[in-house]
Amino acid sequence: MITTKIKTALMFDGDVFAINYSIETVNGTVYLMGIAQNDLERNRVISHARETSYVKRVVSHIRLKDDANRQGT
Repeated sequence: MITTKIKTALMFDGDVFAINYSIETVNGTVYLMGIAQNDLERNRVISHARETSYVKRVVSHIRLKDDANRQGT
């Protein structure tokens, strides 16, 4: 239920490319994985997760598109 709520919020947020994210929820902990276009988008995704009911913790594994550590993958 939590994962679906977050995915829906991202889909309807015009400033977020929702297709770039994978979301898993385990016992109220939300794990976010994906590639953000910029810091603003990453912060929006994390904010959507934190504002969702019954979320106890958010763990972000979101990287920026232009992150040097991501190059070559």
